[in-house]
Amino acid sequence: MVLVLGALLAMIFLFLSGIHFYWAFGGKWGIEAAIPTNDENIQALKPPTIATIIVGIGLLFFSLFYMTQIEVFTAKLPSWLPLYAGWILPSIFLLRVIGDFKYVGLFKKIKMTKFAKSDSKYFIPLCVFLALAGFIVQMYG
Repeated sequence: MVLVLGALLAMIFLFLSGIHFYWAFGGKWGIEAAIPTNDENIQALKPPTIATIIVGIGLLFFSLFYMTQIEVFTAKLPSWLPLYAGWILPSIFLLRVIGDFKYVGLFKKIKMTKFAKSDSKYFIPLCVFLALAGFIVQMYG
């Protein structure tokens, strides 16, 4: 089970990384549903290209981390890295599930925008999976 969950995590993070690079280099598909908006459908934030690239790189590293965890390849990592990263990565997504209490997460106040509906339907369940699978891989891997 750990192998399957680790492989799923690696593939999902690789896919998410690719989407962020696609957006960073001008892609438009899915972007309207991926950025929080206020009640007037005005974007709550306008991430600069460099921020999107940084997120893409981070997600790529998350994918590589889980590939090393399931031994798709080996890498000489500091001994502390798998221990801490194995708990920190799923915790990030657990916090994302809880949200910011305004635009994202289970406790968001703005609920009727395109982003808010996508958040409830897709992003929160995805983050729940990423958190739970990450914790399982860490505990039993």
